[in-house]
Amino acid sequence: MNAQRKILCPVCQVNFILKETKEPGEKVICPVCGAVLIMVLKQDQIGLERPKDISLEDEIRQRMDNFARFRGYRFNEMKEALVEGLLKKHQRFGDFYCPCRIDNIQENVCPCIYTRQGDVEINNRCHCGLFWK
Repeated sequence: MNAQRKILCPVCQVNFILKETKEPGEKVICPVCGAVLIMVLKQDQIGLERPKDISLEDEIRQRMDNFARFRGYRFNEMKEALVEGLLKKHQRFGDFYCPCRIDNIQENVCPCIYTRQGDVEINNRCHCGLFWK
C-alpha cells in the first residue's frame, strides 16, 4: 500500500490521510475519533474495520483514551458511569451513542460530531461531560 493514502474511518465516517504504510491485519488509530481499527483487503480495496477480537468495553475505552490524549483533554469523575451508559446504548441500539443525546444517529457516536468539531474548546467540556479541557 502506498503511503499518504486517504482512507475512511467506519466509526466517525471521516476520511483521513494514512501517513504510514500499513498492511492488511495491522492496527490503525483514527486521528479524528481515536478508534482502533484493522486494515482489511476486500475485493482488491484497502479499508478499515472495527476489530472483532476485542471486548466492547475495551473498544470504547481505547477510543475515549486515544481521543482525549490526541486533544489534550481529561475525564471527569463520572467517566465510569458514562462508560456504562455507552455500553448500554451499544447493547440496545448497536453502537456507542452518546448516553446524553436522544437521537441514536451516526453523528452521536462517541466521541460525537459536536465534540470532534470543538464543543470542548468552546464550552470547556463536551455535552455529556465526559471530555474536559
